[in-house]
Amino acid sequence: MKYSIVLCVCFLLECTNLFSQQNLFNIPSGDITNPKKIFYQHQLNLYSDKLESKAHFVYGLGKGWDGGINLVGKGLYFSPNWRMLHNDDPNKGALYPILMATIQKQIKVTEQFDVNFGSQFGYNLSSQISNKEINFYNYCIGVYHFMEGKARFVGGFYQTNQMYVGEGDTIGIMFGYEMKISKRWYLMGDWVSGNNDAAVSVLGGMYNLSKRIQLCGGWQIPNPNTPKPMGFVFELNLSGWDVY
Repeated sequence: MKYSIVLCVCFLLECTNLFSQQNLFNIPSGDITNPKKIFYQHQLNLYSDKLESKAHFVYGLGKGWDGGINLVGKGLYFSPNWRMLHNDDPNKGALYPILMATIQKQIKVTEQFDVNFGSQFGYNLSSQISNKEINFYNYCIGVYHFMEGKARFVGGFYQTNQMYVGEGDTIGIMFGYEMKISKRWYLMGDWVSGNNDAAVSVLGGMYNLSKRIQLCGGWQIPNPNTPKPMGFVFELNLSGWDVY
């Protein structure tokens, strides 16, 4: 299978340790994990009938690189009965759970403008060998920091495949923002274009519980004609360095 990384040109400001999450809610934040440090993010999406889970582990490689592992699509249904989330049938949308390797590179263009290229790729953990196929999510974003480093705007492009996002668009755009309103509180949100399983917006915020623990929460609003329902999104971020 051949696929290419979609190039993008967007806006952003200098990265500081003030921010630490690898994703806002559903799009990359533009952060690079500090060299020889680790970062872990766990996201829970709560809907009326199920709970979805995403785990994201990253290690700082230095020189603007980091890499890691994602486990996407864990969780369970609790209505009408309790059972684990699992999909082996491509005819029923995206296959999950999926184990993916990640790699990201940041290029600092100016003190206030960075460009990040990244890729996530791996196999769905299907019990059917015939249904195993490479899943991928490639992206390019720009990050613009303003208000003396207290806020950022993120924008870029993504390219994926239908095994990862189900029926619908496999190329699109994405935008996000983050703004500090006090020492511990931030406003935060993002949006992914398209009509696939990942095409949603989330509006919410973040709280610095400690120098190394962040809690994020938001309300998910699906795009028109997408299979996702509305729901609540919760994130836990654990960093290997002080974020303030």
